[in-house]
Amino acid sequence: MSRYEFLKSLGLGGAALMVLLTSCRQEEVVKPEGPVDFELDMESPDNAVLRMKGGYVVANGVVVARTFHGLLVAATRTCSHQKNNTVVFQDNEFYCPVHGARFDNKGVGLNDYGKKGLRVYKIMPLPDNKIRVFS
Repeated sequence: MSRYEFLKSLGLGGAALMVLLTSCRQEEVVKPEGPVDFELDMESPDNAVLRMKGGYVVANGVVVARTFHGLLVAATRTCSHQKNNTVVFQDNEFYCPVHGARFDNKGVGLNDYGKKGLRVYKIMPLPDNKIRVFS
C-alpha cells in the first residue's frame, strides 16, 4: 500500500492530505563529517568571488567566504540544527535557509536554531595565490 493509499484509507482528503504528503518528503541524508584538507586556487575563475567582501564558494562540503573585514573564513555546509547541507554565507555570517539557523564566523550559534554551533576550519595561505582549508 502506498503512502497516498494509506492516508486516504484514514479518511484524509483535500488540503489535509496534501499537507501530510508534502511534509513527508525525504530529507537529504548527511554522513558524519571526517577530516577536511584541500586547496583552492584563488586565481581560478570559479573562486573569483572570494576576492569580494561577502563572496563565498562551496567546495568539498565546506563554505569558504570573505568577510566584510576581508578575512577568509570556512565552515561546514552541514547545519547543526537538522543536518541539512544548505549553509551559505550571508550578511557576514553563516546561515542555513531551511530554518533560519545563524552562526558567527567562529561557528557560534546566534539564535535558537544555531545553538549547537557550526564546525569551522582553518585557512592557511599558500604560494601561487592558493589557500589550504583544513581541520
